[in-house]
Amino acid sequence: MYKNNVISTRNERLTSGFGMRPNPTGAGSEQHNGADFVDAQNLQLTQDVGIIAIADGRVVEVINGSLVGWTVAIAHEGKILSRYQHMKNNSVRVKVGDAVKKGQTLGIMGTTGRSTGIHLHLGVKENSTAFNNGVWVDPLPYMRGEKSIGGNPVIPPPTPVAPPTPNAGLKAGDTVRLAENATYYGGQPIPAWVRNQNWIVRSVSGDRAIIDKNVAGTNAINSPVNIRFLIRV
Repeated sequence: MYKNNVISTRNERLTSGFGMRPNPTGAGSEQHNGADFVDAQNLQLTQDVGIIAIADGRVVEVINGSLVGWTVAIAHEGKILSRYQHMKNNSVRVKVGDAVKKGQTLGIMGTTGRSTGIHLHLGVKENSTAFNNGVWVDPLPYMRGEKSIGGNPVIPPPTPVAPPTPNAGLKAGDTVRLAENATYYGGQPIPAWVRNQNWIVRSVSGDRAIIDKNVAGTNAINSPVNIRFLIRV
């Protein structure tokens, strides 16, 4: 029995370990970058056996590949990636971006892709900084608890970007309307009849503008308006 399980019966039997092995579908040998498991009582032959997450993490891949079949990959803290292959057709229960908990069902054990029978291929990568690089390692120390896997990967917050200057480039001659919450530059409210018309900018100075009803200057609003309340039309 393993400390950290990867199938829902929590009764894994190892059928093929990590490292070089005879090619199961042809002559010669191949590197096996993972470990294969079935239920110790072969329950996968008579019922659906769930594939479960080895630890908390975030789903970074869901694919159906010609070799790996239906596959889910989870990123964990500590630059660890776990990958679950050969799931049953259309049994995947998660999507990219989902946060998953240890023991959560990801799909059903199957034999999709290059597979000779119903089983789970579990792959584990270390130093997987971009979740598509790193080094495949033996998963068994992680299952036995000899190595630990963290939870959700730490995703740095986006770099703050300064908002653009409101109405950058506003100039004399532009036609504008006033926003519902518009005020004069000093904070005094602007009457509704002013907000409900189009106006022409007479002049701009910094973040304030003088606006007119028409180019000739009739009905000029001589109290300046903060340009962030002006909407080009």
